[in-house]
Amino acid sequence: MELERSVDISRRQSKEHMCRITDLQEELRHREHHISDLDKEVQHLHENISALTKELEFKGKEILRIRSESNQQMRLHEQDLNKRLEKELDVMTADHLREKNIMRADFNKTNELLKEINAALQVSLEEMEEKYLMRESKPEDIQMITELKAMLTERDQVIKKLIEDNKFYQLELVNRETNFNKMFNSSPSVGVINPLTKQKKKNDKSPTNRFVSVPNLSALESGGVGNGHPNRLAPIPNSPVHDTEFNSSKPLPQPVPPKEPKTFLRYQ
Repeated sequence: MELERSVDISRRQSKEHMCRITDLQEELRHREHHISDLDKEVQHLHENISALTKELEFKGKEILRIRSESNQQMRLHEQDLNKRLEKELDVMTADHLREKNIMRADFNKTNELLKEINAALQVSLEEMEEKYLMRESKPEDIQMITELKAMLTERDQVIKKLIEDNKFYQLELVNRETNFNKMFNSSPSVGVINPLTKQKKKNDKSPTNRFVSVPNLSALESGGVGNGHPNRLAPIPNSPVHDTEFNSSKPLPQPVPPKEPKTFLRYQ
């Protein structure tokens, strides 16, 4: 039984193996057919590649030929352009020289014309300057000059009057000083308040001398005060009026003009 069972098992396995073999053979035939198709396709592709390579070589040769032709045409066109540009440049240079000569001639003519106009203007200017220098005076200028002369005359009179008043007051001052010295020649004792003395307290009942005597005038005069003249007071320093001897023929000092000019009203 075991043998029969093993034989049955082996038969089954053999059947299965046969089925497997048939399947594999079928798949093999299918794969061989696919491989043959692929070989045909590869061969076809190789043929296409060779054809494309030949076409590419032909196209490359065509491109090189076109490029050489285009380069040659470009050279020819460049040469034509250079020749045309040279011709145009020659024409423009000739036109420029012609215009330059024309402009130079126009400039020379304009310069000559300007010189003539300048000479005419110079002559006219000299004539106008001569007319201006030889012009007559205007009535308003003459009237203004007359008024200014009148104002100057009036001012001179005022200054002369001020100088005479100044002489009069100087003489009057000298006269009064002389009379004062003649009258008060008895050496008067004049008291003055001395602000530098200390104030005493209210409780201090001692008498205070509020007045201090000044030195005797006669002693000062005998000591040489007053420029050697005992009958005159001491002169004010730097004063041209209190000279030792008054000289009436000596001219008075000129008055210092004020910073702001005085305006003299002119009465009509």
